[in-house]
Amino acid sequence: MTNIGSLCIVSQDRERARHIGAFFEHARYRVAIHADAESALAAVRTFPPDVVLIGENADAGFSAGVLQAVRSHAETADIPVALDMAAAPGWRGAAGARFDDVLPVNLDADAMVFRLQPLFRLSTMLAELRLRGDKAAPPRFDAAPAAFGTVRALYLSLNPPQTLPQNFLSGDVLWETAASTAEAESIITGPGFFDVAIIDAPGGMIEDIVAFCRDMRDNPRLFNLPFLVRMPEITPEDCRDLYRSGASRVLPEEGDDALLQREAEALIQLQTRRNAVRDALRRTLTEATGHPRQAVYTEAFLVPYLSARLAIAVERDRALSVVHLHLPEALSLREEAGEAACRILSEQLGRWLSRLVRVEDLAARLTDSDFVVVLPDTLPSEAQFVMNRIAGVLTFTDFAVPEVYRPVKIWPLVGVAGMEPGDTAEGILMRARANLS
Repeated sequence: MTNIGSLCIVSQDRERARHIGAFFEHARYRVAIHADAESALAAVRTFPPDVVLIGENADAGFSAGVLQAVRSHAETADIPVALDMAAAPGWRGAAGARFDDVLPVNLDADAMVFRLQPLFRLSTMLAELRLRGDKAAPPRFDAAPAAFGTVRALYLSLNPPQTLPQNFLSGDVLWETAASTAEAESIITGPGFFDVAIIDAPGGMIEDIVAFCRDMRDNPRLFNLPFLVRMPEITPEDCRDLYRSGASRVLPEEGDDALLQREAEALIQLQTRRNAVRDALRRTLTEATGHPRQAVYTEAFLVPYLSARLAIAVERDRALSVVHLHLPEALSLREEAGEAACRILSEQLGRWLSRLVRVEDLAARLTDSDFVVVLPDTLPSEAQFVMNRIAGVLTFTDFAVPEVYRPVKIWPLVGVAGMEPGDTAEGILMRARANLS
């Protein structure tokens, strides 16, 4: 079965490992389970997974040794690692304990699939960086704690009695209150960019907060923003619904400011790392590979890139989708206002498209009216959802073109093709174009 990512579970609790693995396999991930360090490390080095999950073991030194071994080899040092163990919080600050997430003891396996998705996407971003050939590697792990003086956090309280924890994130946080999720949405979509948003709400608002998280994930500007939801005394089912709706962390504990601080710091560190990879990916767009002013790649770069991406997908039995975006209005504008107006509109559309796709998805321009987006580790159904959202944004946008004395509207046509056996770059591109609707 085609998968969207690979997970390596290292744990001596075989029953829990199998239970967790079953949920990930159902969600289309490939899962390998190892009970001993030697076989796990050999497998990780031979066929690096996207994420390593270290579970409960009889000897805490065993788990620490596995983590240190993963981090000490160049081939595996960048693999995101999560810990699933009761004693994990005690590791924080310990030498060599450099991990990306610590899962709550009571987190069920279904919610775990959604919570770990950002780590799988980070792994995809790293793979894209290697494939696109950027020599400026992103920063590796640093044992020193991150400096929080340069980051921004939004603490949004729908729980007016709550007060901001003392010296929270070294004071580098904006605290706002809201009477409703509608007011909260106006605050979070207003001016300013943040590395994490913390939503503090009473348990009785669970349905409102679930809807709020869904709306934020559908927002083209906020779908990558980490959300930490703090809601006291909610049920495991409520936690699961929040994770499914896009929450990055859910804290049902009331008054545990130390835990809140740790989780917020972890999200900021993850976002900082993602931003570093994002910046390195953007540096691969040069005059030789694309159109830097439009932030899209050329067809000459797209075809060999797509051939390499297809080979990787075949080797790993990995999902891959290609989308063709056709804009008939660009051709109409050429007839109405000339070549220059058509080119200006095309450049605007390229810039908009590059902002709306995920950074790990590659956007290329074929002609003034045709663009292609390659979505690695993505099933066609998810690609269709992503591109329908983008097409909706473009449809409701008025474009201004010099010498055209009216707002220019566009109605994109979208064609999606998933990788099939024996596909070539030319073949999947032709199939995506044939599926335009």
